[in-house]
Amino acid sequence: MNNTEKFTGKGQIYAKARPKYAPELFSYLKEKLALTSATTIADIGSGTGIFTEQLLDQGYHVYAVEPNQDMRRQ
Repeated sequence: MNNTEKFTGKGQIYAKARPKYAPELFSYLKEKLALTSATTIADIGSGTGIFTEQLLDQGYHVYAVEPNQDMRRQ
């Protein structure tokens, strides 16, 4: 099995069980990477989009790429 198939059939449970990232992570990333509202971020392997949504909520421009169709459906 290749990595793109690892979560096939598991997208729904992953979306329900995976907690969101702690707000402190976004403060840390903003400080260490000098992120601004003009920052564009590529979320490669974005899964169900949990991190992507939180980045969007922070005001960043985000491109999300997820090769697994089951994960993208969530």
